[in-house]
Amino acid sequence: MSFPHLFSSGQIGKCRLKNRIIMSLFPTKYATENKVNQKMAEFYRARAKGGVSLIVLDCPCLDYPRAYKGPHELRFDQEEYASGLSELINIIHNEGAKVFMQLNYPKERSFTKEVPGAKKKGDKWVAPLANSMSLEDADEILEIMAHGARKARETGYDGVEIQASYGDLIAQLLSPALNKRDDELGGSLDTRARFLTRLITKVKDAAGEDFPVMVKLVCDEFISGGLNIYDAQKVALLVENAGADAIVANAGNKSTKFVTIPTHESPPGPLIHLASQIKDKVHIPVIAIGKINTPDLADEIIRKGDADFVAIARALVADPDFPRKAEAGMTDEIRGCIYCLEDCAEKGVSGIGRCCTVNPFAGLEYLWKVSPASEKKKVLVIGGGPGGMQAAILADQRGHEVELWEQNQLGGQVRLASKAPFKEEVSEVLRYLKYCLDNSKVTVHTGHRAGADEIISFAPDVVIVATGSREGGLDMPGINSDIVVFARDLYEQEYDLGRRVVIIGGGDIGCETADWLATPDRQVSIVEILPQVLSKMKKIPRERLLSRLSEKGVKIFTETQVTSIEKNRVNMVRKDGEKFIIEVDNVVVAIQPKPEDSLLKELKNKIKNVIAVGDAKMLGNIGSALRSAMEAALKI
Repeated sequence: MSFPHLFSSGQIGKCRLKNRIIMSLFPTKYATENKVNQKMAEFYRARAKGGVSLIVLDCPCLDYPRAYKGPHELRFDQEEYASGLSELINIIHNEGAKVFMQLNYPKERSFTKEVPGAKKKGDKWVAPLANSMSLEDADEILEIMAHGARKARETGYDGVEIQASYGDLIAQLLSPALNKRDDELGGSLDTRARFLTRLITKVKDAAGEDFPVMVKLVCDEFISGGLNIYDAQKVALLVENAGADAIVANAGNKSTKFVTIPTHESPPGPLIHLASQIKDKVHIPVIAIGKINTPDLADEIIRKGDADFVAIARALVADPDFPRKAEAGMTDEIRGCIYCLEDCAEKGVSGIGRCCTVNPFAGLEYLWKVSPASEKKKVLVIGGGPGGMQAAILADQRGHEVELWEQNQLGGQVRLASKAPFKEEVSEVLRYLKYCLDNSKVTVHTGHRAGADEIISFAPDVVIVATGSREGGLDMPGINSDIVVFARDLYEQEYDLGRRVVIIGGGDIGCETADWLATPDRQVSIVEILPQVLSKMKKIPRERLLSRLSEKGVKIFTETQVTSIEKNRVNMVRKDGEKFIIEVDNVVVAIQPKPEDSLLKELKNKIKNVIAVGDAKMLGNIGSALRSAMEAALKI
């Protein structure tokens, strides 16, 4: 067995766990009409089957209809809803994992009139409960949550995790910066923690002393005047004395989400030190959380005694078999998360919901399975970017005879994307796909530019066109000037850029290129015709990137268009018609690319079965390319 510390058994209260890997809450929002469906069931079945010891599921609505969030929220207040949850729990149990329910209550409440601290939303006022609720309200919520814990036990859960982090209700009460109360739930640390300690006591009374209670505790808000690790150590002792069985050492609040949900900007394990300091003060198990992305790191945490367990979410979305592969020593086979927050955050992907950029099966396990093909076919894949590689791998796994032709080298645009600041982890996509190709029967030819005649002579049964995209062009005076360089060329080869650079295009490529190029000795400006830059990027990485651009002094001109390029200057016009000039040494063009579909069009009338995937089909990101490749390969 590899990683012996990670794969030793452990215990939280009376709940025995087969290893030290916990899947922390990943709010899928997959429920339909508040019920568990096949999509949710198969998503969690895959993670349980993959070897995780415990899965934390989202909190059902505990106070319907007053605290109801909508049809994507689970309910278990009636049998028609609870029965589905019991079935989901049985699925997870049958695959060898335990199940906890996160115990939470909404942090806000709506009012028909203005109350202190409320903000107007539509025709209602919304105020944080932490400061607006009366003591009677607080007592009522405690009873509701305790009843929810009892209901969790009756439904089949193995324990609960109290949410006391992420800027939610209890975390706000704990915070010296956010708790403005002057009664018995505010003031000193002991009184700010009183709601939490009372809740632990009430849960134990309602659900039983032997029913495990884990507390997900904010251990540092990372804001001025907020709760810090020294406060958290004291709260941890109060939590332990109140009867809690374990503590998850979390951090951050709503204004510091980038700490709670680390992006590719964060180093691995940014919160381990908090777990270690909490563990120094308590005797109950402590769980480390936050970008624990490899089995080596996870095992080291347990071996060094920094924590007793590790909590992982996105790395298990990326590869549900992470634990099984790690235990068997097959670490090269683990599909690593790249922490991009593109497809798993906010509402995820249209038509799918929260899924994964690197794992095309995530959230679609109920639809797609890799099964042997009913008829073996000769498959030719044109293009060796992520989409082409993924299509070739899956077609091979199904038993087809597969060749892949790539005109340059494997990797496509992902090979270039990993060069941008903090994007090194993107190279993991290629590492994994190359590993799978190397261990397949796929015949790969690089440096092989394919023409229609050669493809026809090859006589394939199926051609998968994965030719990606080409640079978007601009038609304006001066675009062919020697001071102009296109973004892809800039990443492919070294250019001696001057001290003043204008980037045309404020999308992901333009802004990430600005982040790369801006230095104390180089002034970089971005020109974007739309009202804002990074319009497609998710909130957390967008805020982080904009923050870095601001720190580096990058100038951003929105609703502005470049009209012409002259020697050492760019002519521009604002939306209101105002014209102005910027002196430059170089111009970088980073506008929306276009599908490279010329070969696709040429083959359409010459080969019976031609399928486009990735950007050759429709412009998108890595995730959309991999999903289209998966669908194509599994339909052959």
